[in-house]
Amino acid sequence: MGLVNFGDWPGRIVFGVGAVGKLGEIVDRASARRAMLICGSTVARGDMLVKAKAGLGDKLAVVFAQAEPHTPIEMVMRGLDVFRDSGADALVTVGGGSTIDAGKAIAIMLATGGDLMRYAVRYAPGGEMERQPLPPATVPHIAVPTTAGSASDVMPTGACRDPASRRKLLFWDDTLTPAATVLDPEMAVHTPPLLTAATGMTAMARAVETLYSARRHAISSGLALHAVRLLRDGLPRSVEAPHDLEARAACQMAATMSGMAAINAMVSVVHAVGHIVGGRAALQHGISHAIMLAPAMRHFLPVIGSDQTLLLEALGGASRRRDPDQDGAAAADLIAEFVGRLPLPHRLRDVGIAESELPEIACLTMSDYMMANLPRPMGEADVLALLESVW
Repeated sequence: MGLVNFGDWPGRIVFGVGAVGKLGEIVDRASARRAMLICGSTVARGDMLVKAKAGLGDKLAVVFAQAEPHTPIEMVMRGLDVFRDSGADALVTVGGGSTIDAGKAIAIMLATGGDLMRYAVRYAPGGEMERQPLPPATVPHIAVPTTAGSASDVMPTGACRDPASRRKLLFWDDTLTPAATVLDPEMAVHTPPLLTAATGMTAMARAVETLYSARRHAISSGLALHAVRLLRDGLPRSVEAPHDLEARAACQMAATMSGMAAINAMVSVVHAVGHIVGGRAALQHGISHAIMLAPAMRHFLPVIGSDQTLLLEALGGASRRRDPDQDGAAAADLIAEFVGRLPLPHRLRDVGIAESELPEIACLTMSDYMMANLPRPMGEADVLALLESVW
């Protein structure tokens, strides 16, 4: 058994219906005076922004309602200018992963004097992730997630997209973990079914990939398995009955647990492909995760032996066999059925990926730092075969 390092932990978690009303107190506790609130146009048009502003009260300096999917660099630059002009000394992000990543990217810019590229994660196939530590952060960040699965609010990772190169810049630094996350189920009820399903599948993929990661351990597996249980019921209910607060709360807790599991045990090929496809096609990660997860499970689950039965049971299946591999295959089938009931595309061709692109996507996937966590070797040809199976 190798050395287990469970070293990454979220900031303060404030959970419950109405928790967003405590934002002003949370900003105070972070030793800040006034915050810039970052959100996208959907949040800005509805009750979510009204509630967040009311919660902040006189702690609100300015609203920057220009967050965009995939956190394009140009938008980050605009947000940085607004922050500097506002007199704010804290960031409050209200939205999904892209909005929370916008806060993180602005924090990177503030800490580095505007440099992003130098601090992006680097990885060469067969090696280890390399990253330059950020200077000490000075801007508290409080996240209010509104979707079903980002977990960016409890992790030290972030991303932004360079539209010119169609590439995602990935970051990892302890200072990027928000000082606090506010999990308020009422803030999630306005998320539409497609986005709920996609972000929920990001959490599901994160939990499952943690289970077969080369760096897995008992703590990460325990968190991941319960995240799977919560999502099994909570995600379909959130899609079908958006105002079901119990279902929304279950998804929020599942996303948090999957994030804590994954940041300490890591994920691999499903997320690596998600980074590449997301950068090329501006595709929401959960969509590619939903497409890739079942075939990846069939490829990797045998490495975890009898734990395959635990996953099958977490997904609501019953083991009737003495062969754990058959339980793993049944778990992959249940995931495929689960995804089939969600309002999501089911093949890469359905999201605008041409068959001719698959070899390049496979090649680029091999240079994503998540590939360092594979439970067994996987070559470029193996990745291509996986992609072709879902094209």
